[in-house]
Amino acid sequence: MDLSSNTSCPTSTRLLATCLTLSIATLAGCGDSPDTRNAATDTQPQTATEPAETSVSDAAEVRESKPEPDSSPATDNATASTTDSAVSAEPTPEPAAQPVEPAATTVTPESQASPADTVATEAAAAAQLEKELDELAIPPAWLANITSQWDMNKPWKDARLEIRRLLGKGDDASRREGVKLMWDYKTKGDMGNGHEYGMYLFLGNQPLWAVAAFRERLAGSEHEYPPYFDLKALASLYTDRGMYSEAEKLLRNGLDWAPPKAEWLEMRQAEMHDSLGDLYAAWGRLDDARTHYQASVRLYPLGKPPYGRHLLPRRAKKVQNKLDLLSIRSLEGATLKDGMWKHTALGYSGDVHINVRISGGRIDAIDIQHEEKIDQGAATTIPQRIVESQSLAVDGVSGATVTKDAIVTGTLEALRKAGLK
Repeated sequence: MDLSSNTSCPTSTRLLATCLTLSIATLAGCGDSPDTRNAATDTQPQTATEPAETSVSDAAEVRESKPEPDSSPATDNATASTTDSAVSAEPTPEPAAQPVEPAATTVTPESQASPADTVATEAAAAAQLEKELDELAIPPAWLANITSQWDMNKPWKDARLEIRRLLGKGDDASRREGVKLMWDYKTKGDMGNGHEYGMYLFLGNQPLWAVAAFRERLAGSEHEYPPYFDLKALASLYTDRGMYSEAEKLLRNGLDWAPPKAEWLEMRQAEMHDSLGDLYAAWGRLDDARTHYQASVRLYPLGKPPYGRHLLPRRAKKVQNKLDLLSIRSLEGATLKDGMWKHTALGYSGDVHINVRISGGRIDAIDIQHEEKIDQGAATTIPQRIVESQSLAVDGVSGATVTKDAIVTGTLEALRKAGLK
């Protein structure tokens, strides 16, 4: 395990991007099986063609009527995906695009390796994870105490909708019931190609179990579609544990993946650069974060997916806002005009409407109206954290990356209307 990279970063910087990762994410029916349909989670749906994805990452940020095959969690909430019936015609065939690499990163004091003791910190975090995984019982003992009235004779296509409904209720009891139902179908051998196994654990607030599931899936050699969501979600879980070097390996490997159809290449590359930007922002390597965010912003407009293409500029704008947030440490000293300021951001299942009330030059309240189905409480928690800290550098909610990003970047736009420079 190569743990030689820098991990030292200020607390505020780590908070800024802890849950920007996963595009984990994101997440509404992501995965690479053709039987997935849009089920309104912070993950992505899919079809038998191309998977729609978010991130660890936060798989994932688009309304869809015609989903792709393996798309993203998350995460929220992890991973972002793009599908839309408005762009149904097949694009004119073009030569296969080649992966686009970002410009070489300039090494500055900000992105240079940190003191050697941070390497030891990463090694300790990795050792602790392995210890916890060794002690993890699958399934965990608590699963035997969960009861359900669900008829197990119903097909998986019905069960998966019930699982998402339970996960979307937001309370621990419902989440555990959803995980129990998922496990019963997995044990029964009736769970499609199994791509939703790790995703529902991630959304069900079972991060350690999710790590084991994502590792198992990524270790497989046969995939109908590159498992973007699993990779980004696992990277986001590693990031949460301070295992930045391991997350970096995963995401750089994903950057080399090419989707089966060339028209998805630029969009997939943009998503992966976005996730790398999130990782480096959490890591405190801000020059590297800027480089990858800039690459994502550049690539999104070049995307040629057969549907959802009209949403790519909005996705690029969200990444641009993340780039801008790197230079905003606090709202202290900002001159904000009193009143109600609004913005509509792109969430996972649809638009997220942000209403920010400024009173006495400070954020007094943030009201969120949204269509997210599994937001893990992010629509309540994230605004509270922003108001309490008077900062946009707030921690996120596991499994709700895309929703968290929509709220934070949307609040930034609303504050700009209120005079934030």
